Amino acid sequence: IIQKNLTAFATDPPLFWDEFAESPLAPAALVSANRTLIDPQTCGRVNIMGSIVQDSAPYLFPFIIEYSLIGAAVIYVMWRHIGRHASYYGQREEENELLIDANVIFQKAFQRYQGEEDLEQRLEVIMSRRVVALAQANAGRVDCVGASKGLFFGLLLLVGSLICLILFFVLVHHPQLGLLAIYLADVSHCALMGLSIIAIIIGFIRVQGLKFQGEEQSDLNDILQRVSAFGLFVYAVFSIIAGALTALTSEPNLLVMITGSLSVVEVVLQLLFIADIGRRRVHLPEHDRSKPGRQIVTFLLICNVTVWIIYTFETQKVIANPVQLDFYGFLAWSMVQRVTLPLCIFYRFHSAVTLAEIWKTSYKPRLD
Repeated sequence: IIQKNLTAFATDPPLFWDEFAESPLAPAALVSANRTLIDPQTCGRVNIMGSIVQDSAPYLFPFIIEYSLIGAAVIYVMWRHIGRHASYYGQREEENELLIDANVIFQKAFQRYQGEEDLEQRLEVIMSRRVVALAQANAGRVDCVGASKGLFFGLLLLVGSLICLILFFVLVHHPQLGLLAIYLADVSHCALMGLSIIAIIIGFIRVQGLKFQGEEQSDLNDILQRVSAFGLFVYAVFSIIAGALTALTSEPNLLVMITGSLSVVEVVLQLLFIADIGRRRVHLPEHDRSKPGRQIVTFLLICNVTVWIIYTFETQKVIANPVQLDFYGFLAWSMVQRVTLPLCIFYRFHSAVTLAEIWKTSYKPRLD
């Protein structure tokens, strides 16, 4: 029977795909439920997980480089501390124990000065006791004094940037409005960098009254900050080169050059600002009330979170950088993005975490 059917099928004139689907000789595996022939060039299986992994790959790829960077930095710090003398750490533990028992020490000092006439010494002891009590009271709670304005303007900037990001994804696929989407993305990024630079300059002026302590900082944070900042610096320099050659004849190129230049300046200033304010502490009662510079720290924290969102969702698309794409070509610019963008994303996230730690620790009253 099979041989007879194959002979009849071979001798009949050739059928088109639709006619073949209606033919009783068509195998059931090649015909769908509505009697249309399944294209043999495609797979009839619906691969849901395959599409999810493929669509999420551009957003998950930076985590590989970020994890490798953190792992390498941790191993390097461990290697540096192998064999180091432990007396320094014993001294730190002794200082912490003295700080815990400071209340008892000042109580004894107050009793010693109680029988004397020196009012200045007695007042100094009382004020020191109040400082220690205030530090111990603030150890378990978060003080939000001096952060309202920075929080308000930062959230306002975050909402505006999210609106621009949504409009970018809506307009970038329209042939007539694609250029407008690129303009919108570059202008919002340029505004973010400009406002961050102004905020950092104001922050340098505000924190001058805080006491500078040249204590040893974490090597891990310094390494992560500098390496990731170098990646952002390289990305900005490549953008500047692409935009500078025809900056006077094309508005998008000029905008790309300005944004890249502002990014370089902002990265350098923010590195210096974080290194400076991370070593400053509150030491006067009026500083504890006014929290100088805390508004700027709050604003910069939200700015870094905003830029982190932009780098994660918008700049990952090669189509979002037409100037660089035309200058370097698809393959070269894609390689630059694959290497530098994960470092840019990590720098913004790590800067936000570092500023949050500074916001929490640098403005607590401490005993010096």
